[in-house]
Amino acid sequence: MPRRPEGKPLHPVTPWRRAWAPLAALLAFVAHDAEQAREWSAHLTVGWATLGLLVLLPLAAAYGFLTWWCTSYLVTDTELRIHTGLLFRRTAHIRLDRVQAVDVARPLLARVAGVAKLKLDAVGTASRDELAFLGEREAVALRAELLARAAGIAPEAAAEAGEAPSRELLRVPLRTLVMSVALLGAGWGTLLALLVAPPLIYLASDSVWPALATAFPLAGGVWASGAGRVIREFDWTVAESPDGLRLDSGLLDRRHATVPPGRVQAVHLVEPLLWRRRGWTRVELAVAGAGNPVKDDSGGLLLPVAPWPQAAAVLARVLPGVDLDAATAALTPVPRRARWCAPVVRRGYGCGVTGEVFVTRQGLLKRRTTLVPHAKVQSVRLEQGPWQRRHRLADVSLDHGAGGTTRARLRDVEEAHALLGAQAERSRTGRRTAAPERWLTAQGPPPGD
Repeated sequence: MPRRPEGKPLHPVTPWRRAWAPLAALLAFVAHDAEQAREWSAHLTVGWATLGLLVLLPLAAAYGFLTWWCTSYLVTDTELRIHTGLLFRRTAHIRLDRVQAVDVARPLLARVAGVAKLKLDAVGTASRDELAFLGEREAVALRAELLARAAGIAPEAAAEAGEAPSRELLRVPLRTLVMSVALLGAGWGTLLALLVAPPLIYLASDSVWPALATAFPLAGGVWASGAGRVIREFDWTVAESPDGLRLDSGLLDRRHATVPPGRVQAVHLVEPLLWRRRGWTRVELAVAGAGNPVKDDSGGLLLPVAPWPQAAAVLARVLPGVDLDAATAALTPVPRRARWCAPVVRRGYGCGVTGEVFVTRQGLLKRRTTLVPHAKVQSVRLEQGPWQRRHRLADVSLDHGAGGTTRARLRDVEEAHALLGAQAERSRTGRRTAAPERWLTAQGPPPGD
């Protein structure tokens, strides 16, 4: 048996999670070469099938146990070390001062077993840098310690800090969530395609397999954009605590995430056409490094749906000093001559500047407004194609720390040059006056960050 790495082991239920790997490999082989698998199954007797199971199940159990045996974690004064690997050993060194967020996920079966998954978001981490599974109490205590250490609390005090208190800011009602999903056009379009495309393909090919191959992805799309979305975003709660905004959600799989202060690089406000009469908006975030608070198909999510005043109140906790109404009021449309470059969509373009953020807007049916704090702008540039030069127009593009870009499209060329110079100066000033990212102490990031 291999030597066990230093550190604490995962919960004893973890081997059952790993034991499915050999069975999944067998199913993948069957799916890859179904014809060959069908021929083999025709010659398979009950005795041989029983013998195969008697061999496969102990192998799966042994694999699960050995991978659990070779996995451990250790918290030192400066980093979290995660040791993994059965044949090829891997040690992840995660600096505690680079931790973006620590999320606790409780899938349905894990909740039954009393365990939880700890997912770490930090600069340079990969998706496999997680601890699955830990006991629920151990996961919560470790999360609190890591967040306290990331916030700058001394190592000897962090272990005793415990879970910081929180105050609920907003809870999304189930009725509002269901209605917001029902008012999205994408789900209904996918449902229509599901009802029409497979029957037409069956009639054209006279074979059920192409129809099923079309129906399954479409059915998955209907689920993801409809009931699946409601299940994921069920009981969405936003609470305020010293370590950031805490997000809890999920009906079957409960997720507990944190939006850390100072790490938000940009905010996106999404307003589908049918939401605007009700004054609803969806708030998405771009967070520094690899981490987004709650993963979904659109990135980090702060609010799945909320009335505009409530969204503005929550956003004020994420970007202190930013007035959402003032930011959107600063938007100005593109020049009239932009119709020669974008006859229709130009009506959705706009940009503006306040003392705290650079604001852009685009989209007619699905309006998307982006706010980038001046201190988070990494670079700014002017872009101009030949047709834009012909009409004295240009785009101003801003890159922020989460690897994203926002563009003020089709601005007057003189305005674009003025925006370019002014924004570069605002960004330099914003970085000099920005608050430290280690939010519970006055100490800023270590040198070299």
